[in-house]
Amino acid sequence: MKLLANRRIASAVLAAACVLPYGSASAISFTLPWGEESIEGVLNSSVVIGASMRMQDRSTDYLGKANINPDVCGGPNQACQGLFRDQGHPAFALAAAPGQFSPNYDDGNWNYDKHDLTSGLLKITQDLTLTWGNYGIFAKGLYYHDWVNEDFEEYHPNLITAENRDEFALRDPTLGIVQYGRGGPVSLPRSGETLSQIGGELQLQDAYLFGSVPLWDDKELSFKIGRHLINWGESLLQALNSLNQANPVNANNFYRVGYLVEEIFTPISMISIGFEPFDSASLEAFYQFEWQPLEAPAPGSMMAVSDVVGVDNAVDYAYVQFGGSAEDPAGLMYPLYTPLSGVTNTSLTIERLADLEPRTSGQYGLSLKYYAETLNNGTEFGVYAMSYHSRLPYASFFSTVASCGRREGNALGIDAYDPVSFLLVCPDLPLIRSLTGGDVANATSNAVPLDTVKLLVEYPEDIHLFGLSFATTALGWSFQGEVAWRPNAPLQVDTEDLIFAAFGPTLSRCHDPDLPRLLPTGDALNGALGLVDTIFGLASQLTGGVIGVPNVLPAGAGCAGTTVGVGAVGPGSSPTLSLGSLGVYAPSDYVVDATGTPGAFTDTFDLAIGHAPGSARSFPAFVTPYRGIEAGENAACEPRYLGSQNRYSRDQTTDLKPNPDFVPYDRSNPCYIRGYERMDTFQFNLGGTQVLGASDNPIGADQILFVFEVGATWVPDLPDLDELQFEAAGTYAHASAGADGTGADRSRQACSYDPVTKLPRESCSFGVDGLRFNPSQANLDLYPDPFSWGYVMIGILRYESVFPGISFAPQFIWQHNVKGTAPGPGENFIEGRKTMDLQVETRYKSNLAFYLGYTWFTGGNEANLQRDKDMARAFVRVQF
Repeated sequence: MKLLANRRIASAVLAAACVLPYGSASAISFTLPWGEESIEGVLNSSVVIGASMRMQDRSTDYLGKANINPDVCGGPNQACQGLFRDQGHPAFALAAAPGQFSPNYDDGNWNYDKHDLTSGLLKITQDLTLTWGNYGIFAKGLYYHDWVNEDFEEYHPNLITAENRDEFALRDPTLGIVQYGRGGPVSLPRSGETLSQIGGELQLQDAYLFGSVPLWDDKELSFKIGRHLINWGESLLQALNSLNQANPVNANNFYRVGYLVEEIFTPISMISIGFEPFDSASLEAFYQFEWQPLEAPAPGSMMAVSDVVGVDNAVDYAYVQFGGSAEDPAGLMYPLYTPLSGVTNTSLTIERLADLEPRTSGQYGLSLKYYAETLNNGTEFGVYAMSYHSRLPYASFFSTVASCGRREGNALGIDAYDPVSFLLVCPDLPLIRSLTGGDVANATSNAVPLDTVKLLVEYPEDIHLFGLSFATTALGWSFQGEVAWRPNAPLQVDTEDLIFAAFGPTLSRCHDPDLPRLLPTGDALNGALGLVDTIFGLASQLTGGVIGVPNVLPAGAGCAGTTVGVGAVGPGSSPTLSLGSLGVYAPSDYVVDATGTPGAFTDTFDLAIGHAPGSARSFPAFVTPYRGIEAGENAACEPRYLGSQNRYSRDQTTDLKPNPDFVPYDRSNPCYIRGYERMDTFQFNLGGTQVLGASDNPIGADQILFVFEVGATWVPDLPDLDELQFEAAGTYAHASAGADGTGADRSRQACSYDPVTKLPRESCSFGVDGLRFNPSQANLDLYPDPFSWGYVMIGILRYESVFPGISFAPQFIWQHNVKGTAPGPGENFIEGRKTMDLQVETRYKSNLAFYLGYTWFTGGNEANLQRDKDMARAFVRVQF
């Protein structure tokens, strides 16, 4: 269910030495008369024509489960959600199915088969330099056209659309409600922001004035004003989270064949200055006038690892499911094919709001470098300070609107605790409409309004960065290193946990043993009692009298508890009595051990469709108690409209009545759930470079270039996993116990904790619990570690004039994330991940070159989202 992927953009700089053309091509130089002096001009041009091809079959490890088998949660698996504690088979079925617990990461994988071209490119790059005395202008532009990705049909194996919705409609045999569970294969033309980011585009890159003005004692102040790049620090191969943060990365430019290193970074409008305050020292400073985000791989592109995150709101929706349902971009799939639809007409699609971009002011930096000439034959030291706004996106959320079963979600202002109170406060449920012949889809009472959650992609402001660097030589090597310290670095909280927190205002408050029992008297109460008799009477007839009188109006506080219930059976469920395809289930109140010992209080109540828990039991979030709020007690959002149409759905079938109490979706809203925590982080990089001439190597090369860099990330105060989880690739289920019983030992990790005592939540059921929303506990080994490290090596061999005018340059890149996983977003390390890249350049003179290359992705298991995307490439570059 994860929304944000952890992207490997740092490898963009890793290959820098391998993509810079060797030698200098002929540029066009010219002179323009200008008064007593002249303007000198230089025009450089580069043309690249090439293509890349996928060389592996897609792996089911990286595909949404229902995209592999659209019926994985159909029939008795009831949308893979249990309705009784002992009804575990829906979760077992989903956990056993191949694929990911999310449909939010596989669009690019489905779009390209083995041996498909993933890119077919024409790219033209030009830069112009004009100088007049001590002043000048530099401008650079890039145009590309990708004929493979421009006219492209994107494939979706299991999609619901307005055109096919009725084709896949189902009728629940018990409730008689038209429901939806699966879609069908659909191909749609690529469009929108994705098309503009990978189909074709004209990019204005650099555009700035430069020059120098005299100061005292023959010193000069150099400056640049306009869109340009700044390269700070000493990290060559691991740019993300290094000192080099003035310019955001453009990942789409990186993944295009034949990129040049300067194309990887987006120039920013700023003023930068530099001068020498005293001998052997240099001072640099900048102030930025604009902000630009990292351009992540476009959703649906070959190298994309998120179907949701793209710049300029490339996608305006996301799915809040564990991979068991059809993709439903328009929010049309409601009610769902499950008995739960008797109390909710939710879909599993949420709205992505307009991105919250930071202000343009407040981004600046200062660096001081000193060259110690007598230290080790010359050593340069650097000191850095910077304030900037994140270029990386962070996922925050707004909670659901309140369940009708909660006091803030109904007109009576009371919490439901038994069937009578529930039907009293939720008088217009889909189940009731089905019994009275009403329009089920537009029922206005909703106990589980999951699709009213809102996703907000934002960019935290005012990140402070301080650093040190050095560069020196020893033993024939050049060595360089740096450390970057961020005292307030934002780290992405695990998106599954944020979504669980956003679901807090749903269902009921049965997790509260002191819940007040408040009921009005008179006609309303009598009507609810009569409705309970009707519904449970029908259920008793359907089950041959197995369901009797539910628990109603018990004395004391808390929820009434449950009696028995009847539901579907399957492998992993434990009914007390078999009724063919149905089974009789025991009460669903939480138990404390494998023998079924009851807990200290009852935390459910009876419904004809199943048993109703409190939201903290179904969605045991960690981020809420971490911030001092009890799970299930964070604020609900006010609905934008009164009535049924508060979901993310383009199927607005009723008149919309604005809610006068609506609070806008901004960060001042109490229902806002910040997606990040700020923490101390350290990034370390140590590298070396050696260049061997023709007489220094035994293999006859004219030159050998070898570069290595070791890097590490340290987060000294990273919380324990049973306190809070941060984002990591591969963790698409929740870190709490699964409905299939995985991790269900009543620990803090299993069910979250009390924010005051820090002890595990009391209403935490041992073993299988079909009332949990989490189907199976996520692999806890994949979550971030306090310390992580890895290394990169590059080698280039140059053979000049092997034939007249023809030279060769084979090269390799080896990258290995050795130990630990860094927290996202933009982490440098995922434990075990490896990449090998081989490329051969064949160059004719200095302006024509042909390249063949191959990239292997391996290691990292399910956390390495590129592991099934080995690529081959070929391209020609002409420079003039």
